[in-house]
Amino acid sequence: MIYGLQRYRMLRKSEESFSFSADETEKKPQPDKLFTDILREGPALGIHVLAWVDTTASIDRTLDRGSMREFDHRILFQMSAADSSNLIDSPAGNKLGFHRALAYSEELGVMEKFRPYALPGKEWLEKVRNSLAAR
Repeated sequence: MIYGLQRYRMLRKSEESFSFSADETEKKPQPDKLFTDILREGPALGIHVLAWVDTTASIDRTLDRGSMREFDHRILFQMSAADSSNLIDSPAGNKLGFHRALAYSEELGVMEKFRPYALPGKEWLEKVRNSLAAR
């Protein structure tokens, strides 16, 4: 789980990945390359990534288009039509109201609006436990 992917600068795409070097010395594995490998190869090995990012600009700094496709399920809150189109190939994120979100599955091509909510409070949980114990 990565809360605030934008904070992990070491996972951002490095400029070295676009350059070629004649230097044949062995280099340490780069964190951004390892992260990309985990995204691509991890699910087959039972390793899954759940990430939260604040803006699409942060996503663009960290992930290339191919790595973005590794995130099949995406949750969007209200955003610009351009950002929504960039993330899910649809401007639907622009039409979301306050306290609404959109669940998107790239594999299934399905979008579903929903209302995010918080976990129930301790009082509610206590009532449920008491009613189950009374049975």
